Amino acid sequence: MLFEISGLTKRFDGLTAVSDVSFSIAQGDIVGIFGPNGSGKTTLLSLIAGMLTPSTGRIVWKGKEIQGHKPHDIAAAGVVKTFQNPQLFSELTVFEHLMIAGHLMLKRRLGWRRIATLFNTDTGQAGGDLEARAREVLRLCRLEGSRDQTAGVLSYGEEKMLGVAMALMCEPQLLLLDEPASGLGQSEIDSLEIVLRDLRAHGMTLCIIDHKVGFLGKLADRAISLHHGAKIAEGTPAEVLSNEHVIAAYLGR
Repeated sequence: MLFEISGLTKRFDGLTAVSDVSFSIAQGDIVGIFGPNGSGKTTLLSLIAGMLTPSTGRIVWKGKEIQGHKPHDIAAAGVVKTFQNPQLFSELTVFEHLMIAGHLMLKRRLGWRRIATLFNTDTGQAGGDLEARAREVLRLCRLEGSRDQTAGVLSYGEEKMLGVAMALMCEPQLLLLDEPASGLGQSEIDSLEIVLRDLRAHGMTLCIIDHKVGFLGKLADRAISLHHGAKIAEGTPAEVLSNEHVIAAYLGR
């Protein structure tokens, strides 16, 4: 199994944000995590990405436990998380954002020699690979037409897609997407769905949380529903969305 969490729990003083959650993700899966506000979805992704330390439980990536590791080490190992609202530099272009985001790729390929890139010295094959990777990511994310635009003039949908593109520059094997469809119009959601399916076709494994159950219901192979931090259902999207406990969590009794 590519990825597995077991008994994962996170407590903040008297509040249990994630409670004894267990599930696994196989290579090539698209897993959707549903749940109303406050159900623990973002906390769960933050635990996986190393931004929070679990109170108890195990997070296993390719057979090795990674709970408690630093976020940059987890990202370098291939588990990369996006953010609901990307933090961008308004004066930099889309392409410049991608080149900056490629530092993990350089870290893997150059080691300490990546420091040379700070002084614009020759990075050899790795530097050329970085630019080639940026061009490929622009194509995958349908951002080729925005390559030379600064972030300050992008639409909200383009900002969100740039956040995904920056994560792709880290060469993830498991991409954790935090509310990628939030705030988008239907045409932007349709484009996002095409991009995410393309990523899976290129061998990437995806774990996505979102409030838009229609979007996740069409996209995900397997769904998990959280409520008050606990897993209350798992199965196909149709099975989970028709589960009486999930319906009650969303709509009340």
